[in-house]
Amino acid sequence: MRKQKLINALLYAVECDSRIGRTKLLKFIFFVDLIYYNQRGTTLCGTTYIRMPRGPAEAAAFQLTSESNAYFDVKAPTVIKHKGKRVYGGRSRRKTYESYEYQPKSRADLSIFTPYERVLLWSVLQWMKLKRTDFISGVTHHLRLWKEFSDGEEIPLEHFQLNRREIAYLERTGLHADGFERMFCTSILPLSTEIADALHPLNAERIAAVEGVLDTFITKYPLPALETFYDAYLAWDDAYRYTIRHNPVHAPALAGEGCDALCFVSHVIATHMIPVVYDLERLQKFCNEREQRFNTVRDNIARDYPPPLPSDTDDEVSALVDMTMQISRGLACGASLAGRR
Repeated sequence: MRKQKLINALLYAVECDSRIGRTKLLKFIFFVDLIYYNQRGTTLCGTTYIRMPRGPAEAAAFQLTSESNAYFDVKAPTVIKHKGKRVYGGRSRRKTYESYEYQPKSRADLSIFTPYERVLLWSVLQWMKLKRTDFISGVTHHLRLWKEFSDGEEIPLEHFQLNRREIAYLERTGLHADGFERMFCTSILPLSTEIADALHPLNAERIAAVEGVLDTFITKYPLPALETFYDAYLAWDDAYRYTIRHNPVHAPALAGEGCDALCFVSHVIATHMIPVVYDLERLQKFCNEREQRFNTVRDNIARDYPPPLPSDTDDEVSALVDMTMQISRGLACGASLAGRR
């Protein structure tokens, strides 16, 4: 699936900008994966990154953008010479760049991406649109994952984890990679996998520990910045608590849904897409739909795993009364006529 997302992300980029060059295409994939990794703990499109002179490049993307293949017609690069600064003797220094042209053979299939993934692709492309290629490459040179390796070396994905200084630097350039969603997703996703792999049912101590993590999330939830998503988030929280108590094997899927919805709303707000790009009413509709979805998950679990009735419920009292009355009626019918009044 990751290879398909890589291919369709590249197709989408070429559809959005038919003149996009190879360096920008490679940086597009890199920045999408960099942000996604710091929100979700994994990459979206790539698996293998190589340190190159102009920044990190994903190995499969490097190959796909170099020559014609099943997805693109790639025009052979031409040499373009630009006059540089004049040097001693009246001559001018010339810089040579390679120019690639891409013609997609099919349209991008955006249905394979979640709402957050689609908005992330779009926002990175918009960030790159009016920026010079050398500026975009220069941004990557401020990151430890480029500084700490030599050209041609593979960059382990764990090096994609940004520190606070790098996150602040990206924010200044216009890229959003931090926030509550980062803390939430990088905590709840591995925790959910651990729960799903544990013996079921979870013991009371383990459930209490997980609910303590959930309580921390609620305490730290960023109101009023993400107030529009708050009801949906609480609905997710309820559904997740039901899941860990009754069917923990589904915890990873529910955690994934929650992370994607939270990241989508947060990214739309943090990158100031409202109201120019994304209408507030449309965003609220998205939140309402997710709230309904999470409530449905909770209701389905409650239906499949109804709580046992305590011994002093009205239903049990009523059943005992009926039993007593039946015994009394039976004894009365069995008594002799002489004994009846």
